[in-house]
Amino acid sequence: MATAIEHECDKSTRQEFSATAHSPYHFSDSGLANVYLVGIRYWRCECGQQIAEIPAVKQLLNLIARDIVEKPFALTGEEIRFLRKRLGKKQSDFATQMGMEVETMSRIENGHIKPSKRTDRLVRLYYALASKDPLLLGQLQEGIDERFTAWQRTMPPQKIVATVTNNEWTADLVAA
Repeated sequence: MATAIEHECDKSTRQEFSATAHSPYHFSDSGLANVYLVGIRYWRCECGQQIAEIPAVKQLLNLIARDIVEKPFALTGEEIRFLRKRLGKKQSDFATQMGMEVETMSRIENGHIKPSKRTDRLVRLYYALASKDPLLLGQLQEGIDERFTAWQRTMPPQKIVATVTNNEWTADLVAA
């Protein structure tokens, strides 16, 4: 379903455009500054406002969220806010679930402070679980399986050998 086109300018003065790879539509309504769309129709009014016809908006927003969670770089505050809103969470509830003060979450989302690595990982994991996105959950399961399999492969049976010297203990892992 496409978004409705409603605006007060005279329809006869609107110019219609098609978003292309060479001239994409800036989807600022996503809440993210870096999202551009190709293959949609949009109109520009004489007042300067742009109105877009965006099909399958929910699917598009889910795709954007998935790309954010999977990206290999640190999350920005803007992206964390986007993910939180996709889950329908209030900032105060989300901050509590992330184990931080509301003021800290606000500062992160507004770009005043960067999220820690721990917060970044926790937000991604929480989104994957709470959104119930089957692709994210599948990747999460694969990642867990790979990690546990790697641990089993690389860790031969070991024993801990504790040694006391001058009433000070030290421990070493030794192959069994």
